[in-house]
Amino acid sequence: MRRPTILLLLLAVGCSRAVTPPVKISAKQDVGVLRTLAVMPAIASPTMIGDPAAPEVVSKLVFEAASRQTAWSVVDPAKTRAALEKIPADSPEVRAGALASKVRADAALTATISTYRERVGSAYGVSEPASVSLQLLLVRAGRKDPSWKADYTFTQEPLAYNLLNFWGVLRAGPKWLTAEDLARIGVDEAVNRLAARSP
Repeated sequence: MRRPTILLLLLAVGCSRAVTPPVKISAKQDVGVLRTLAVMPAIASPTMIGDPAAPEVVSKLVFEAASRQTAWSVVDPAKTRAALEKIPADSPEVRAGALASKVRADAALTATISTYRERVGSAYGVSEPASVSLQLLLVRAGRKDPSWKADYTFTQEPLAYNLLNFWGVLRAGPKWLTAEDLARIGVDEAVNRLAARSP
């Protein structure tokens, strides 16, 4: 009697993973109430692989994803840029905490990018698939370390190779995705989970 139950549980876990992008959430402490959120521009890690324009693209994606949420209001980008000009260079975590304090937000959200490699080919066939690896960080006002992180790393492969990647078909259709497509899926999933407080 136990074997069918175990098999059903494994199937349920597999189905859940197949429809959910591979975003890993970690939280050092309670995120707390977020009524106002500042979105700090994304940055490339010193060893980033891929397109140098990635920070601009990912910054836009994070801002759009955060702005769609009703759980908080997002600080005006012009106000954020003006505040950042007065904050000395430092780690993303330290600058994010300082930014949140300066614009009187509850926290700041930013991203660091390790890989942003564009596909070589088209939506119908590639010689090299797109690959993205990034981390979203939430830092409370005045803090110097993140209270919440979301890690997302994915290189597209044919669905026949791994059925757990069915989420890609559900989110964007049966095609080879661009790096921006992959990044958007990961950012949207991470921000949705932050808003829902479901690590």
